[in-house]
Amino acid sequence: MNSQSPARLVVFDFDGTLADTWRDIATALNRALAEVKLPEARGPEVRSMIGDGARKLLERALPPDLRSDAEIDALYAGFSEHYDRCCLETTELYPGVESALDELAGEGLAICSNKPARFLDRIVEGLGLKGRFRVVMGGDALPGVRKPDRRVLEHLRSRAGFEPDELWMVGDSGVDIRTGRAVAARTVGCSWGLRGRDELRAAGPDFLIDHPREIAPVVLGRR
Repeated sequence: MNSQSPARLVVFDFDGTLADTWRDIATALNRALAEVKLPEARGPEVRSMIGDGARKLLERALPPDLRSDAEIDALYAGFSEHYDRCCLETTELYPGVESALDELAGEGLAICSNKPARFLDRIVEGLGLKGRFRVVMGGDALPGVRKPDRRVLEHLRSRAGFEPDELWMVGDSGVDIRTGRAVAARTVGCSWGLRGRDELRAAGPDFLIDHPREIAPVVLGRR
C-alpha cells in the first residue's frame, strides 16, 4: 500500500469479472440437487443464475413449488459442503486480469461480490490475489443488503480508509452497473463474463469493454 492515499477507488465484481468460477459453482449446485433427487442444471442455466448470491442461485435452481425458505436452507447446506470441496478445482483468473491489476497497483482496489465471504475469501487467497485489495467484501457483509443497493458501495467506501477523487465499479452484469450508478461511480461493463454485451449495453455503462487489457487504460484515462 502507498502511504499517500490514491486518487481512485476501483471496485471489481468477482464472478465473471476477475475470475471464471461458474464451472465449480455448477459442480456444487448439481451435486446438491442430485442429493435431493432433482434434475441438474445445465451450463447455460447456471451461468444465468449466478450473480445475486448463493441463496438466489439455489432459489432459481429449484422448481417454483419448492422455493420455500426451508427448501432453500436445506439445499444451501448441501451446496456449501460441496462448494467448500470444489471451489478451486477449475476456477481461474481470466487471461489478462493479473496484468490489469498490476497496471492499477497505484490505485485503491477492492472487490465487491454478492458471493458469501467464506467462499470469496478462500478463492481470492487461492488465486494469489490476497494483499492486492484494500477491501474484499462478500455478499453477507450487510445482512439482507446486496448489490445493486447503494448501501453496499457506501459501506465498502467507508471500509477503504480514504475518500477517493474517483470511484469506479467494474463488473460483468447489469446489477454491477446499477450498483455503480446508484452512487455516481464511473462504470465499466465487462463483456467476457457471465452476462454478455446485450445486458450490459441495456444497463448503460460509461464504458463497455471486451478484454481485461482494456481496464487500466479506461480507468487511468488513456483511452
